[in-house]
Amino acid sequence: MHSKGPIFRLKISSRIEELDAVRTLVGRASQAYDLSEDMTYWMELTITESMINAIRHGNQCDPTKEATLKISRSGRSIEIVVEDQGAGFRLDEVADPTDVRNLLKPSGRGILIIRSFMDEVNLSRRPGGGTRLTMVKKLAAGSA
Repeated sequence: MHSKGPIFRLKISSRIEELDAVRTLVGRASQAYDLSEDMTYWMELTITESMINAIRHGNQCDPTKEATLKISRSGRSIEIVVEDQGAGFRLDEVADPTDVRNLLKPSGRGILIIRSFMDEVNLSRRPGGGTRLTMVKKLAAGSA
């Protein structure tokens, strides 16, 4: 597949205050890829959730650890890669936030949001330690 549009990259320290830079980058990517307002909203939500997970759960809010984001487009797909420097986890070990026992817990919905919007969600170990979350959103023909 050929690339369509620029590749957007961001590396931030693991501080929640850095999320403004994430939102700005998502906005720039959405504009460059000519995404609809609705698609932009969901992209920002899922990418922000992913980066919050990388900062809070992966890097334990340690500002000396970095979280990285890469957004690229190939043909009719947008690929998002989020990496952290944490200990890692497995998607099948995340508690189901829709389970009655978990409904009132303050966390656990990020992965559910990500899985419900993205077409592909893959978690792997990052070379050198940490976690790599790769997400793909397929764009409908004739709309972005």
